[in-house]
Amino acid sequence: MPHPLPTAATSASPPPRGQGLGVGGHPPSPPHPSPAPGSRPTSLATPKVPGQARDGLSLLLVAALTFLTTPLSAQVIPTGSPAADILLSQAIAEHRVFLTCSALDPQTHARILAGWQADIASATAILAAHNVPPETVAAFTSAADPQALMPADDATWAEVKGLCDTHPDWLTAYDTFDRVILDLKLVGVLE
Repeated sequence: MPHPLPTAATSASPPPRGQGLGVGGHPPSPPHPSPAPGSRPTSLATPKVPGQARDGLSLLLVAALTFLTTPLSAQVIPTGSPAADILLSQAIAEHRVFLTCSALDPQTHARILAGWQADIASATAILAAHNVPPETVAAFTSAADPQALMPADDATWAEVKGLCDTHPDWLTAYDTFDRVILDLKLVGVLE
C-alpha cells in the first residue's frame, strides 16, 4: 500500500539549523550571553520572595548568629504535637528578632518584652492544661526566656545589625500582628 503524499509544499527548504520554531511551535528565545571565563554570574535564576534572604552570606550570618547566641539549654523538647513544636519554635525565632532589633528603642523594647512575657505565661498555662510533661514546659520557658533570646554580651554590632537587616520589616510585622501569638494559636494545634 503506498504511503500518503505529504501535504506541505516540498519546494520550501527547511530553515537553517537553530532558526526554526522552538519547543511547542514557539520561536526560540534569544540566547543568553555567556559569562566571561572565570567570572561568576551576578544573579541567580531563582525568583526573589519577599522576606527571603538576599544571598547565602546573609542567611549564613543569621544562622551563625542564632546558634552562637542561643544557650545550649534553650532547646524546645517535643510536646507530642509536631504542629505545636513548630509554632513554639517559630514564636521563639520571631521574638529573637523583635527583642534584639528593638533593643535601641526603650519604649518599643518594653512593649515587645511585656507582650512576649504575657505570651510565655499563656503558653505555659496552655501547655500544662493539655498535659504536656513539666520538663517540656520548663524547656520551653527556658528557651523563650527574653534574656536567652537577646544577643550574647560579646556579640558585635555587625552581627546584631546583620540579623536586623535580614528582617527590615520586623516592627511592621510585630505591630500588624504578622507573627505567632501563642495565646491565640497554641490551643488550636494541641486539640
